[in-house]
This record gives sequence, C-alpha cells and structure tokens, in this order.
Amino acid sequence: MSRLSNDSISSLLSGDVRTKSNRMGNNGRYTKKPPEVMVKVSGFGYNNAHTANHFDYISRNGKLELEDETGLVYQDQDTIHQLAQDWNESDFQQRTRTRHSTHLILSMPHGTEPKAVKKAVRSFAKNTFSENHQYVFALHTDTDSPHVHLTIKNLGFDGRRLHVRKGLPQVWREHFAEDLEKLGVAAEATPSIKSLSIPKYLQRNIQVENER
Repeated sequence: MSRLSNDSISSLLSGDVRTKSNRMGNNGRYTKKPPEVMVKVSGFGYNNAHTANHFDYISRNGKLELEDETGLVYQDQDTIHQLAQDWNESDFQQRTRTRHSTHLILSMPHGTEPKAVKKAVRSFAKNTFSENHQYVFALHTDTDSPHVHLTIKNLGFDGRRLHVRKGLPQVWREHFAEDLEKLGVAAEATPSIKSLSIPKYLQRNIQVENER
C-alpha cells in the first residue's frame, strides 16, 4: 500500500466500513482461511524521555493522530510532548531500569481496511487496559500491512505495574481477532506450538503484579 497523506488518512477513517477482500459475508462466514492477526511486544520505555521519543516516532512528529484512553486526539507535537510529561513518574516510582511503558504493534495483512484495524484496536485497548492504565495509539498505513502502535503506561491507577506474563500476547491476539470479527472482518489467532498451553488465569482483564 502506498503512503497516504494526512488528508487521505482522515478521509479513510470517516464513514462506514467498506467491503474488502477479507470481509465476511452477510451470513457471517468466510470462504477462505481467515488471515492471522499479529500482536507483538515491540519494546519498552524505561524513562519519560524514552516514552516521549516513542510518542514522536508513532505520531511521526505530530503528523499522525495519537488517541488516548479517553478518546482525546493529539496532533500537535507540543501537546504530544506535554502528554508524555504528564506520564512522568516520581523518583520513587521510577526506579532504575523499571519499565515505564510497554509498546505493542497490532497488525493485519494487506487487504484489510486500515479504518477497521484502528476501530478494533480502539475496542481492544478499551476492554483490556482502560480500567487501570493510560495509553495512546496511532494508525500507520506506510506499509502493505495496516498496523497500529499502542503504547501503555505501565504504572496503573492503583499503583501496580503492567507485567506481560508468558502467554499473555496470545490472549491479546485472540481478543484482537474477536474485536475484528465484531466489525465483520475475518481474522484468526491460531496459537503457536509454544503458546498452546495458556494458564486459565489469563482472562480479558490483564493481570498485573508489583515489579520487584
């Protein structure tokens, strides 16, 4: 997919979802093998400066919209930097090499509508993180695969930190696929051999623990 201008992205994200190659039919069935979703932990931020730099990267220095957990949209670099500053932690909270933020990429193959991917990520993030965490996300359409960068502040409202347990990314994949299917987009989250056995405690609501 060619790089889209900001105007094109805004136009793309408005209006109804159009039919594309991986849309399910009116009977809710998909005749081909559904495409696999991707949910990847791309990295972590270890201080406020790392998080601010990551905000610059995923917003393309303010050229792309950032949306937070309340639905507010940021598209001005000064405002984005202020948001990063608002995520700052005290010296007591921000210990050396403590993970300040977690960076996810949620993606679908070529042929999936970027607007649908963003809508699904919005739903996924709200259901998974909004009760206890701040987050922002941005849609990228500069590759063949539409993808969203989702950044979560690890320190929760209750004072506990997000901890990505083993097997949790697979659970996230399954929920992301469910959110896509609710929009009529065929999606699959087949577990890999390594993640076939997932602990029962991994539910829709994320599990957090105090980092030592």
